[in-house]
Amino acid sequence: MDRNYFKEKKTGKKSKSRYTKCCNQDKDRDFLNKNNKADWERMEQHCEDHLMYYPLTKDITPICCEVCGKLIKYITTIVDTKKYTNKRNRKED
Repeated sequence: MDRNYFKEKKTGKKSKSRYTKCCNQDKDRDFLNKNNKADWERMEQHCEDHLMYYPLTKDITPICCEVCGKLIKYITTIVDTKKYTNKRNRKED
């Protein structure tokens, strides 16, 4: 007995593929989904935490599948690090 046996037993259908057609994500993995209110709140909380703990992060964007809503990745933008150099490392004029 394997995972596919129990999926077929539970749904009554034989699985054609292990991955979703829309975003090629594993069907067995429990993803965050933007269409689920609790999951969306967790994504927002992660973004807020990331912005609070990493001051050089300008913004963060969750990228989700347009069809099924599963979270695929986060994309962050980093600010110009030249603005945040350590004052002790600069030469005194």
